[in-house]
Amino acid sequence: MFSKIVKLSVLLTFTFLYIGCGGSDNSEDEEFISSIGALSNKAEIVELEFAYKGSIFSTEIIGSEINITRELPFGASEFSVNSFKVSNGATLEFKVGDVLNLNQAPTAINVTAEDGTTKKEYQITYSFITYESIVEKNGGLKVMGNKIVNKNNQAVSFSGNSFFWSNNGWGGERFYRESVVSWLKLDWETTIVRAAMGVDENGGYLEDPVANKNRLKVIVDAAIKEGMYVIIDWHSHHAENYTDEAVEFFKEMAQLYGDYDNVIYEIYNEPLDVSWSNTIKPYAEKVIAAIREYDSDNLILVGTPTWSQRVDEAAADPITSSSNIAYVLHFYSVYHGDWLRGIANNALNLGVAVFVTEWGPVGYTQDDSETAKWIQWCEDNKISNCSWAVNDKEEEWSIVKTGSNTSGSWKETNLTESGKLERS
Repeated sequence: MFSKIVKLSVLLTFTFLYIGCGGSDNSEDEEFISSIGALSNKAEIVELEFAYKGSIFSTEIIGSEINITRELPFGASEFSVNSFKVSNGATLEFKVGDVLNLNQAPTAINVTAEDGTTKKEYQITYSFITYESIVEKNGGLKVMGNKIVNKNNQAVSFSGNSFFWSNNGWGGERFYRESVVSWLKLDWETTIVRAAMGVDENGGYLEDPVANKNRLKVIVDAAIKEGMYVIIDWHSHHAENYTDEAVEFFKEMAQLYGDYDNVIYEIYNEPLDVSWSNTIKPYAEKVIAAIREYDSDNLILVGTPTWSQRVDEAAADPITSSSNIAYVLHFYSVYHGDWLRGIANNALNLGVAVFVTEWGPVGYTQDDSETAKWIQWCEDNKISNCSWAVNDKEEEWSIVKTGSNTSGSWKETNLTESGKLERS
């Protein structure tokens, strides 16, 4: 700034001498002199972003207050300046990458205008997530009437992500990583994930039980470590044809994870157009009995006819051989609207609990009024939900673009339009 002032002083002196010796006095010269001498006195922050462990935290700037729009993680002690814009010529006391200590109060940022004199102080306001983990806060989940409640018998709902089919060579299996679960918790504020273990399709559990089960366990173990809820999903359209295999698998899962409040069992992903009372329910009762041998109380989810849409059929003939059972509903906004919400409302009115383990937006756009209606319906009725899918496949429901890294830490530019919508 000092060098600028010295150069400006020399230039102004030269210009004065030039005019005083009979130089041109036209208006162009006067405008030139005026523009040189007018340093800006604006000291304003126009835009500001912070970062915590790579996750971006945007701000709203109102007057002299900077409000961080997301809650900071529990226990966070510092964050860094990720990017900023200030008024023309102004300088910020911090540079990109500088760290702000959250233990210092109040947290403030000062801006100096181009004139070197005018200054403005901004106060930073923020809030923290108040619990170490969502599971610690809520404990084991149970069905009470048509609601799912926490350890305090309060109706709760959670939002998160479903992983893609775990099958060998399908592409989605590359994202079955602990780091992806951690990133979804931090950057998306995900509270529940779903491990969709493919069963009877090519490369699934029946062909390679070890690889598929190990992938699922990576997600389950990571969710437990992060204090998130996790769904163990028997991802099949024909589960009744593999009842013995399902019984064996869920016995193993119940023995491994039955003591963890985090774990939810989804014993049938999407039945096709088959009978609830004659096909799905008898299958479910056998698998539920196997789980209850080792886990007496964790929540169990049961798929419903017609790609898990006809929750009303299950509600008309519910499972009574065991308790803590909820019924699966899936929706995709491009296909499903008020008519399916009506079916789901009928099921709720019959007194069963509903859980949306899979949903997808219209795709390729964030302008999606039908998804907005569905999410509002979930909020109004305390319905937990997982969006499909953690993958980079070239389809409308993948959350990241093709070729994105498979370890998480995605920037906004890595997200598809569906991914941006679901994250919001």
